[in-house]
Amino acid sequence: MQNDILDAVWVEKYRPKKIEDMVLDEDQRVFLTKCLMKNDIPHCLFLGPPGGGKSTISRIIVDHIIKNDMDILTMNGSDDTGVDIVRDIITPFLKCPAVKSRLKIVFIDEFDGSTMNYQKALRAIMEKFTEVGRFICTANYRSRIADPIISRFQVFEMKALKEEYVVDYCKKILDAEGVQYNIDDIKLIVQSLAPDVRKTVNTLQKKVVDKKLVGIKKEDIITNENKVIALICKICDNIGTSSQNNVINSCIVDVEEIINKEEVDFISMYVNLFQNTNFPMWAKIAVNKYCNAHSSCAIPSIHFIAMIFEIITNGLNYYKIFGKK
Repeated sequence: MQNDILDAVWVEKYRPKKIEDMVLDEDQRVFLTKCLMKNDIPHCLFLGPPGGGKSTISRIIVDHIIKNDMDILTMNGSDDTGVDIVRDIITPFLKCPAVKSRLKIVFIDEFDGSTMNYQKALRAIMEKFTEVGRFICTANYRSRIADPIISRFQVFEMKALKEEYVVDYCKKILDAEGVQYNIDDIKLIVQSLAPDVRKTVNTLQKKVVDKKLVGIKKEDIITNENKVIALICKICDNIGTSSQNNVINSCIVDVEEIINKEEVDFISMYVNLFQNTNFPMWAKIAVNKYCNAHSSCAIPSIHFIAMIFEIITNGLNYYKIFGKK
């Protein structure tokens, strides 16, 4: 019954099952492959945007090393964050010998949602039980994890997948399911939801009716990150025009509403803005500055808003000196 349910959900049915099926840097692939051949792994921290493969690669590692369900402890960093969790659950789990596996594994998803006290308590446990257990964690935001605990992990940065790869991946799924589609609709979904592959596949499945991909509207599928990027680009485009003040005020309000109410990936927005060939250089200067300082900022949302105000200031100064092109 469980397998039938998983097969009905495309994101699970077509989830990569082997390291060689993952899109990784070659050095990452070689390192992890060697580890699995030895049936051993260091403490691993997988960082990257939502839907970028962090949980998938963690599952591949767990499925290879763990031979009995009693040897794996799965937790959520956003929920299981008390120091008592470390004392009453994680420590007793690691004290008991493995049932059938060479190592026991503590898998913590959304580790960046854990408290600093929780992370501090975990540091000593990681060192104490290093002979018998490993920690595998996933996180979206490096800035929310203390440097002393990051130093205890082998850190893997999961890069956003290229558009052409994701489009091809979606085509293979639709072909396997016998779905009729327009390639432009697939590209629109991929572009609107990048870099979240999981959300892309879920949206594909939701938009299939009677074996046809239908009802594709950009306003219905665009990510919060892309909405924010579009608003910032709109601000830049209108600096030096008669509508500049109204556009700036309205866009700032919309940006604040999105990043204060929704979970967004700030790093991906910094990267996408900087890589945007149509984004002006005076704006990229601010993006580069705030991206580099993101890991040490106190409140990411306020830090990001400060970047937008600096972009506006740079733009106003540029057009004051050089005039509108």
